[in-house]
Amino acid sequence: MALINTAVGLLAISSPIGVLPVVAKAAGNDPSRVRRISRLAVLTFLLTLLAACWWGQALLDLFAITLDSFRVAGGLILLPIGLRLIDGKEVSNSELDLDEGLLGVVPIGLPLLAGPGAISLVVSEAPAQWQGRLALSAVIAVLALGIYLVLLVSMPLRRALGELQEKVISRLMGLLLSAIAVQMLVGGLKGSFPVLG
Repeated sequence: MALINTAVGLLAISSPIGVLPVVAKAAGNDPSRVRRISRLAVLTFLLTLLAACWWGQALLDLFAITLDSFRVAGGLILLPIGLRLIDGKEVSNSELDLDEGLLGVVPIGLPLLAGPGAISLVVSEAPAQWQGRLALSAVIAVLALGIYLVLLVSMPLRRALGELQEKVISRLMGLLLSAIAVQMLVGGLKGSFPVLG
């Protein structure tokens, strides 16, 4: 169940539907540029979250940060993002005057797809056992593939969805993300202050 929650949370945070306008604008209606930007963005997303899955806890240990504290911080990062999505506001605004290689990595790959919220979710929910981490890595890889396919069809998909459907999907993702953020906050606070449990 935790793995499903993490997968839904990552999908909501990365919000590939919300990134479609950025990819379309960056590509300038050129299908070859869409493919290159999408490939770089998804590769950045995949490598960043795999690194967070396997080495995030070691980094926390290096700085003597407890997992419960990190969950609270992650919840505090995710909650405003979810509320902004519910309000229909942009999560990030970036100038898109760079070359496609840079655009695929920054800002589309990082931080739009794999931002602080996604990284903190993966680090806080990564299981201690290697089998669990392997399962989470597989979930991240499947999500990366799905996001890649969505970005590849960004221009026709935007036309098919229309503005209203884009907004509805974005708000639904915001609601799911807000619920996951509150769950992370409650879990982290209960772990940090056992009297609350």
